[in-house]
Amino acid sequence: MIHDFDPAIVTTPFGSIYWYGAVYSFGFLGVLIWFWARRRIIGLSDHGVFALTILFAVGVMLGGRAFDILVYEFDYYRQRPIAVLNWWAGGMASHGVLLGGLLATALFARMRGLSFLGLLDEIVVPGVFLLAVGRLGNFIEGGVVGSVTDVPWAFIYPDLDGARHPVALYESAKNFVILPILIWAIQIWPPGRGVVTGLFVSLYAGLRFAVDLLRDYEAAWLGLGTGQVFNLIMALAGVMILVLALRSRKPIHPSRLIRPKNATRLQFVLLSFLILYPLGIPTSWTADNIIQKREDVLETSVKP
Repeated sequence: MIHDFDPAIVTTPFGSIYWYGAVYSFGFLGVLIWFWARRRIIGLSDHGVFALTILFAVGVMLGGRAFDILVYEFDYYRQRPIAVLNWWAGGMASHGVLLGGLLATALFARMRGLSFLGLLDEIVVPGVFLLAVGRLGNFIEGGVVGSVTDVPWAFIYPDLDGARHPVALYESAKNFVILPILIWAIQIWPPGRGVVTGLFVSLYAGLRFAVDLLRDYEAAWLGLGTGQVFNLIMALAGVMILVLALRSRKPIHPSRLIRPKNATRLQFVLLSFLILYPLGIPTSWTADNIIQKREDVLETSVKP
């Protein structure tokens, strides 16, 4: 099969709307819906739901962008520091998305006097949904590719040699499989134990390490694909969290009573902006950088 998907959903005189960015918008809506449905269990008013979703979206966008610049594309941006501001050129990293979401959750818990672990057990459920739809965006934009293979469902990319594993689809399917497991787990182990968080981290990172054995990483660290190093660290951390959570007899404190408080007009405006903002992001790698990297690979492969 030929990978010839148009990365743009629609192109207008004012710019394009991209599939890759749209999945972030869709994911943020999923986060909002989850917290809205669970607000009484968590102990949040409508105002709190919007505040948490806004902070989470900001953390995801800043974390994803900063991690990509500092870890995956540092050489490119070191030579072009002003290009850091060019979000419309692309450049987001999934491990940075996770880190940014984690820090935003910790900040919100501290600000509101909520249990960080309890909030984390909740947020990983819509979080894995965001990651699942995000990989669908990766597949369409062609920024995440697999190793060369002859399986019948392989894809041929115009700027790469050989047919490739559609690892972005594998990763998306893996995340969608994890989603019902977490929904089941949160009914068995109430938020605050850390079991749901441990399950998410260990399953996400462990299965991703297996999937990424079929991935062709454009960056390497310590002899492994850069992402694989973080996958291993996350998987080990997830197993430790899960073991400790299952052994713990820590009591779960009931949600505090909350006073009804409606979301403000400013919150509606801010969240609408954050949902629309990613639509202009075309790709997970900076477009010019990934084009140059793949051109260099092709030139090297054809040299005698």
